[in-house]
Amino acid sequence: MQCYQTIAATTMIARIFETLPAIEHRLSHAEIAEWMAQNYIEPEDVLFTSPDDVKAKLASLFEDNRTRIPRAA
Repeated sequence: MQCYQTIAATTMIARIFETLPAIEHRLSHAEIAEWMAQNYIEPEDVLFTSPDDVKAKLASLFEDNRTRIPRAA
């Protein structure tokens, strides 16, 4: 079950990241999962919170650690 929750959470975060203008490229689910682990974000934190709250949290986390977001070629 944890695997399915992780996939759902990374998919949701990927879609939110696509709407943020500061992120200039698509990230793989593996990169997003690693970023979630580095920022102590559990899948349940994403799945059981409103999308607007998740987007606000992700935007602030992104600004706080912009250098830790992987760069795609």
